[in-house]
Amino acid sequence: MLDRLSHRRLEKAALSVAAQVDGKLLPGETLIAAISRDPKSRLALTSKRLRALSDLIADFRIFTRVWGMLGIWKWGSGLWKEPPQDKALKWIAWMQVGVNVVYQYLENGAYLAQHGIIGFDERKQTRWWVWSSRFWMAHVALDFGRLWMEKRAGQAAQEGEEKEGKIQRVRREEKWWREAYVNAAYAPLTLHWSLENGAVGEMWIGFLGSIAGIIELREMWRSTS
Repeated sequence: MLDRLSHRRLEKAALSVAAQVDGKLLPGETLIAAISRDPKSRLALTSKRLRALSDLIADFRIFTRVWGMLGIWKWGSGLWKEPPQDKALKWIAWMQVGVNVVYQYLENGAYLAQHGIIGFDERKQTRWWVWSSRFWMAHVALDFGRLWMEKRAGQAAQEGEEKEGKIQRVRREEKWWREAYVNAAYAPLTLHWSLENGAVGEMWIGFLGSIAGIIELREMWRSTS
C-alpha cells in the first residue's frame, strides 16, 4: 500500500512538471523527465520495514505452532474422555481434530523446508503451504458450523433455564462473538493462502490479520490478568 502511495506521489510530481512546461515548448520539442523512486524515501523505507516486521511476526507465529501437535493431542484426548452431548457438535469436533492434524503436519513440513531443515524444493514447499491453508480453511468452516450449533443450543437453554445467572450468559455470549469475529477475519485469509495466486491485496491481509491478532491478544491478556 505504501509503495502505491509513493508511486502516486511521483506520478503527481511528473504531472506537475508537465503542466508547468505546457505551452512553453517549441513545435517539435519534447520534454523527457526521468523520475526514479528514491530507495531512501520515507514511504519506501517505511513500506520495507513494515514488510520486514510482518514477515518476522508471521515467522514467529508459525514457529510457535511447530509444537501444535501436542495441543491437538491434548484436544483430542479431552474430546475422547468428555465428548459433547450433542451428536452434531461431537462430529464437528472430531472433524476439526482431523483437519488440524493434517494442517499442522503440512505447515510444519513447509516451514522446516523453508528454513532448510527438510530438503523440499520451492515448488513442493509452495504446494504444502497451499494445502495446509486449505485444511486451515476447512477448520474455520467447521468452526462456523460449531458456533451456529452452539448459538441454537444456547438459545434453547436460555428459554428453558430462566434462573441461569445473567453474568454467565453474558460471558458465554462474549466468547461466542469473539470466536465469530476471529473466524470472520481468518476466513478470507485462509481462502487467499489456499490459492497460489492469492485472492486479496496486502492491505486486506494486514487489516484482517490485525483484527484477529488484536482479539486474540486481548483475550490472552485478559486470561493472564
